[in-house]
Formats: sequence, C-alpha cells, structure tokens
Amino acid sequence: MTKTTEDAAAELGAVALPRDTVGMLEGLTTTRAIRRYLDEPVPRDVLRAMLFAATRGPSGSNRQPFRFLVLTDGPKAVVAKKRIGESARRFWSAKREADGYVTGSGTRDDSPKSRMARTMQQYVDGFERVPVLILPCLLRYREPTPMEGASIYPACQNLLLAARALGYGGAFTGFQVPVETELRALLGIPDEVFVAGTITVGRPAGRHGPVRRRPLAELVYQESWGAAPDWAVDPPGTRFTAAGPPKAPRRGAS
Repeated sequence: MTKTTEDAAAELGAVALPRDTVGMLEGLTTTRAIRRYLDEPVPRDVLRAMLFAATRGPSGSNRQPFRFLVLTDGPKAVVAKKRIGESARRFWSAKREADGYVTGSGTRDDSPKSRMARTMQQYVDGFERVPVLILPCLLRYREPTPMEGASIYPACQNLLLAARALGYGGAFTGFQVPVETELRALLGIPDEVFVAGTITVGRPAGRHGPVRRRPLAELVYQESWGAAPDWAVDPPGTRFTAAGPPKAPRRGAS
C-alpha cells in the first residue's frame, strides 16, 4: 500500500525533534559559515527541525512575517541554483580582485586570506550542487524601513544554529540580488515580499570550530563610546582574535 503525502506528514508530525549534538553556548561560539558540503541530501526530519527553529525567531509585534522558500532537487530548484550560482561566481570574481585576495598575504598558501579564497572559489564553482538552498523572505506589511531586517534575520540565525546543533552547517549570502527578477518569476514570489538573502545548507565536508572574531574589549563599551569595561575579557583558550579587514586610520592621522 503506497503512502500518501498526508500519511507521510502525519508520521513526521508524530516524531519529536532530533536531539542536539552541542550545548547552546558551544553552538553560539562555534557556528562557522560552512561552504563545503558532502554530496548527500539533508533528511526531511532535519530540514523540519531547522525550519521549526527558524520560525520560532522573534519579530516585531510577533507578526511573524518571515517565510522560507526551500529548494532541494526539484526542477525549479535546479534552475534557481543555476541562476544564483552564476551570480555567485560573478560576485566572487569581482570581490577577489577588489579586496586583494590575489595580493599580499593572499599569495601565501598557508594564510587565512588564501584559505578563504580557496574555500570561496570552491563554494561558488560548485553552487549548483549544494544540497539545500533556502530563500528567507519577509512579507512586508508596510513601507520598507531600516529596522525591518529585525523581523527576518534573527530567524535566519536560528536556522543556522539549528543546523550546527544537528551536525549540519550553512552559509548566508546575498547572491540572489542580481538575479532576483528571474527568481521571482520562476518561484512566484509576490512583489511585496522582500527576499532577504540566500542560505545554503548541507552536511559539512570539514568541521565547525572557533570563529574568527576580534577581542571582546574591542567590541563592547560601557558608559562611554570606546571605553571597554574591565570584565570585557575573552575566556581562557580563546583563539583566532585577529579578524576582519585592517582598522581604518583615524581621521587626520598621517
């Protein structure tokens, strides 16, 4: 006897969420952007858990205007991945030159810069093969405002953290922007919907680990701008505290 879609949904609805593989604080401090994936599908129960976590995210007035368009291996998914992949390769080609990934430390095979360049090149070259592509969207209910992202981006982070907790990983990009008109036509996305990004998800071909972030004292102030509190100290064993572009020189500095 063949199961119907309703039967399969009923069975899945009776199954609890998978157990986390990491604690919350560990997940928060080790969720890297994962751009290399094993060539295997993401199971439905894992997708369900990730998207359930995403939809538990906060939003203004609890309106929950977030919507998630999930693309795996269907005919529209194939076309969407191709279009966004083409956009991704154009974006990375321009960024690689503009940000000097082919000069300075980028020419040393063992530098963080060159490793990032190799990973990004591999990511965009194989974009059509990512297991899952998710378009997080905001259903606008008023004119665009600078604060509207607060009702969609926390949900996206929930999704990425859930992926980490379940042994998967993802990366958030804006690769969809140059081909958004084509995507809207392909996927039937209404004009009033804001396509907030592109998230790829899969089983990591590698691992999560400590993220590269500046020291706490550079990023947290108390009472006055630029004044770090005495408790703003990185925990013992913190690594990779040199991150991001070089600091901009102060105005007037020679």
